[in-house]
Amino acid sequence: MTMNEPIAVMRRPSIEAAIRSAIADPRRKRQLLEATGWDDSMLSKLVQEKPAGITLDKLDAVLAALDHVIVTRRYLDAMCTMGKVGMFCECARAGGGECGSTR
Repeated sequence: MTMNEPIAVMRRPSIEAAIRSAIADPRRKRQLLEATGWDDSMLSKLVQEKPAGITLDKLDAVLAALDHVIVTRRYLDAMCTMGKVGMFCECARAGGGECGSTR
């Protein structure tokens, strides 16, 4: 890795890390089990990398229990652009160009 690589390449959060973190916290583990209807044996399969067969109908429940949502890169790119430009920029909204511009 180099410092020129995007942050997403340098440090990639994962569902695996989120699940492992939830399992380590008794309250979050209980939420995950309740949301999915799984028992402890399913979590053991997941962390031991045994075939667990997470079904599609459980994916939303897993993500919700982990407090994660799925968004597209396009959406995130748009949010980054708005953040750079200044989504609450009074200058731009008044027709004066972007804040910080050398107009």
